[in-house]
Amino acid sequence: MVRLLASTDFALRVLLHLGVDPARQQSTEALAAGIGVPRNHVHKIVQDLAEAGLVRTRRGAQGGVLLAVAPAEIRLGPVVRRLEAGQALVECFRADGGACCMASGCRLRGHLGAARDAFLATLDAVTLADCLGAGQ
Repeated sequence: MVRLLASTDFALRVLLHLGVDPARQQSTEALAAGIGVPRNHVHKIVQDLAEAGLVRTRRGAQGGVLLAVAPAEIRLGPVVRRLEAGQALVECFRADGGACCMASGCRLRGHLGAARDAFLATLDAVTLADCLGAGQ
């Protein structure tokens, strides 16, 4: 089983929530209430999504968040890759090689890498619109 970071889960929820009505601007408070996550978490996630070019933000009393890209153009694979960057699936996948005592001759790493790649390839084929249903 692959496990995503909680922040990646929350970011996907934010995108789904915004994708229901892509033209509607929403406050971080409304997003937080809508996805059941504290506002402080949503604020950080929105910043990450804005840096990725997926959402636009406006400050001030009339401010809020809205999608910067149509749901049909947002592929989940690249989103997950970006949000999970630097997260090792297992110890030996760490950039520094980790502290795996099985490194020499271990074949598990190759199989786990293939499984991770298949997982991401599946998400590459899925758009945000696919997750929202018809009419999005």
